[in-house]
Amino acid sequence: MFKYLKIPIKKIYKVTNLLLFNLVNFFSKSNVPISWNNYKILKLKGKFNGRRCFIIGNGPSLKPEDLERLNGEITFASNKIYKIFNQTTWRPTFYMVVDSIVLEENVKDINLVEAKTKFTLKNYKHLFNADIYFNNNLNKNKREAFSTNIMESLYSSGTVSYHLLQIALYMGFSEVYLLGHDYNFKGAVSKTKDLSFLKNDDNSQIYFSNDYIKANEKKPGQAPEEMYIGMGNAKSVFESSGRKIYNSTRVSYLDVFELKNFDELFEK
Repeated sequence: MFKYLKIPIKKIYKVTNLLLFNLVNFFSKSNVPISWNNYKILKLKGKFNGRRCFIIGNGPSLKPEDLERLNGEITFASNKIYKIFNQTTWRPTFYMVVDSIVLEENVKDINLVEAKTKFTLKNYKHLFNADIYFNNNLNKNKREAFSTNIMESLYSSGTVSYHLLQIALYMGFSEVYLLGHDYNFKGAVSKTKDLSFLKNDDNSQIYFSNDYIKANEKKPGQAPEEMYIGMGNAKSVFESSGRKIYNSTRVSYLDVFELKNFDELFEK
């Protein structure tokens, strides 16, 4: 039939896929799933109302013994957290990668990560066999926005933890605790602290493991100002809905959130 219409098959497929994409996005804006992937996202909505969770960073203050204490807690982790697995029985509840360099350079190891549920962006379906895939920055003018409807899109702001905070809000957590977010890399931004000593290239270790980045591996870029702005956005959105983000990192230069002593979180 198509040959009589004189329309190339490839063009028909392209138009059809575009229509389907727009249809899915139209319903996603209303939090209505019309795909299996979006149905799995909807099942996360409010699932943990009133509970607490921990978002794990990969800074040098992260210790195996602290992760062991998180067995039984709901935890989010990212990137090369698996490099600490040989020192702990703890495994994250949720795991995510959004950096193309980290994923491409470590794709075999990342696909073997032990976690209950794995997330990534739809752009990386061909690389990472995740459980749920998200749109990212559908509207490029909304960079550094904070999504309250993750079925429609997530937004970027310098760190994968920003994506995880958007997911945690959607899930309904009332308290989120950051751990391992040392924020001690070159160019880190602060409104209350003098971080000029972090301007040098020979900063002290910025990851929990000396072999976190292999000698011949590409290094992911860092966007300290974007990250700082994003964390401020996350704080505002959480607090406007009566929820809180705390920084319980052992040693941290991130001054956006109220500090909480990690040990005190486990006192009866």
